[in-house]
Amino acid sequence: MSLSGPPSTTDPFLGASLRSDVHAEVSYRIERKLGVGGTAAAYFALRESPVGASPVVVKIILPRVVLEAGETADRVVQKEAVALGRLNERVPPTAFVVRLIDTGRLDHVHASRQLALPWLAVEYVHGGLEGTTLEDRVAYSVRTTQFAFEPERVSRCLTHVAEGLTDIHEVGVIHRDITPNNVLCCGFDDHEVFKISDFGIARPLGVGNTFGEVMLGTPGYIAPEQAFAGDGVGVGPWSDIFSFAVVTYFVLTGQQYFEVSNPVQALMAVRAEKRRTLLETRTLCPELRESPPACAAIDDALARATSIDPKRRPATAKAFAASVLPWLAGHRPGGPSRRHLRSFMQLQVADATPGWTWTVRHPPGDGRVIASVGWDGDGQCLALTSHGLEHWNGTTWTPAPAGDLPVANGARFVRRIASGRWLVGSDRATLAEYSRSGVSRVLRGPDESVSFVDASGDLGDLAVVVAMGPGRPPLLYGLVGTRWLKPLPLPGVACVAGVARLDDSRWLVVGRREDGRGYVALYAPLEWHVQPLEPPPGRPVVACAGRPERGIALAVGAGGYVLRATATGVTHPTIEGSPALASAALDVLDREWVGGAGELWMGTAQGTRWARVWRDPRWTAPFVSILADVASTTAMTADGGVLECRASQSQIGAGAAPGDTARRGRA
Repeated sequence: MSLSGPPSTTDPFLGASLRSDVHAEVSYRIERKLGVGGTAAAYFALRESPVGASPVVVKIILPRVVLEAGETADRVVQKEAVALGRLNERVPPTAFVVRLIDTGRLDHVHASRQLALPWLAVEYVHGGLEGTTLEDRVAYSVRTTQFAFEPERVSRCLTHVAEGLTDIHEVGVIHRDITPNNVLCCGFDDHEVFKISDFGIARPLGVGNTFGEVMLGTPGYIAPEQAFAGDGVGVGPWSDIFSFAVVTYFVLTGQQYFEVSNPVQALMAVRAEKRRTLLETRTLCPELRESPPACAAIDDALARATSIDPKRRPATAKAFAASVLPWLAGHRPGGPSRRHLRSFMQLQVADATPGWTWTVRHPPGDGRVIASVGWDGDGQCLALTSHGLEHWNGTTWTPAPAGDLPVANGARFVRRIASGRWLVGSDRATLAEYSRSGVSRVLRGPDESVSFVDASGDLGDLAVVVAMGPGRPPLLYGLVGTRWLKPLPLPGVACVAGVARLDDSRWLVVGRREDGRGYVALYAPLEWHVQPLEPPPGRPVVACAGRPERGIALAVGAGGYVLRATATGVTHPTIEGSPALASAALDVLDREWVGGAGELWMGTAQGTRWARVWRDPRWTAPFVSILADVASTTAMTADGGVLECRASQSQIGAGAAPGDTARRGRA
């Protein structure tokens, strides 16, 4: 990699452009320093290529480390990059490990010596209001709610970290420094994603943990065999499981399991017969405090996983998670806790103002037509396109294997059901749960003559599935667990364009009537009842979105039509200019997003104020899908264009929102 651009007077890399040795058309423009560890400096950079731009983190090994370790530093980084690159070979890639994007060497003169500095470019995780690291998010929870994570959120965190560690161990890598600072977070509620970062660089000969603060890991988190065996002897997956258990205690309580400051103190604490318990901390959430048997069982699981004898620990990360998760399951509220949600509701959201950064992640118009999108909380997605099933990893489109799908070439929609897992609906009344491991479950409806064209809800609890067949009206199926309720036909309706959950028992259904008018209705599957709402005359309603924990749903269509449904009734806010709208989304701050052809709007104050926040007349295809998070919004057009806007943490805290004068990405 060569270095060009004006160097900073304080940092030779700041403000420079790094050109890739592997991809001649790709460069990394370094914008700011994120931090310096014991052996590397991390920078926020913009990866620029002919097909778009994306934020990344570039981590450069410090010159003094290369001087001390010589070629070892380069060999270690390359070895681990190759191993971790295997995580990207499967499509979709693992959602729970920060993705490796590029690697190489950088020529640099230091102390009159010509050096080749190893570097890594990895996925940038935008944490937003609650912070980017797990430590940040637990601290935010304690600060705003007086308690650490609630059981449902702990379950999600444990599941993600266990999946990520399993994937890392399967490619022969030991992390060696699992800590709350090395688990990065993005998204909110069930879209929250936990990603393992800063992994795989801990090695002998002075390189240590490349991106950590100390050579052998973090006291209180690293396993005793790692700290004292010397040169990594005896270190294996069991060492990461030790650290995983310590992190689990922190997530549950916001406190350190071992209150130590150096390896000797850590060894003494691990050797001690007594461990800290959950109930002795003030910040354990009330739901668990009210269940002493669950707390005792989790305490026992933590003690076994942190045994000084590695043979007594669970054999795998998933085995450890399985020893804790059942004791959390009975406390799940089925959505964000009131404490967590209240911490967001207290924020004051301003009208559209400048300050957000817009980036074109992928230009429109490459011959791809988007039919259906299932977004993950990190801005990646699985989509049904004119090229088949494809995965968008934030920088490129990649074909996703579809050989395991029960109906070949019959997919009709994709919806996200959990991080790294999607629901694919198809012909012959078939639903399939899909992940990087293939199809894990298949549900078939009672009538194979219809196709499933959309779904919304929780398949394990209550969901609604839309079915369509030739020569018959659309059908609405209620699905309770794995039991199908009697289908409800919609006479006079030509097609259903979408369905979105409004609250615990009702869904908003939108589409087009046989006479060409739009169709909007509220459907209560447990009551087998549909309540038509007044649609706009002569205008099909093409998209909808819901946020059931707030009891809000939106429907949009041509002529600037917006319908806002709540528990208290229905309103029809208007958007100036009567644009043809094709997508809608809501974020947790009660901001409402809608998109048309080359334009995005945002509504605040319960949809009474709307502002156009982005416009580019060169984008002629409509935005058909929007992912709206607290700190970022990603929108996709019908021809595969991907646009992203991000806010800084200070802008989010101040209640700022994106505005017309924000810097736009280049089309």
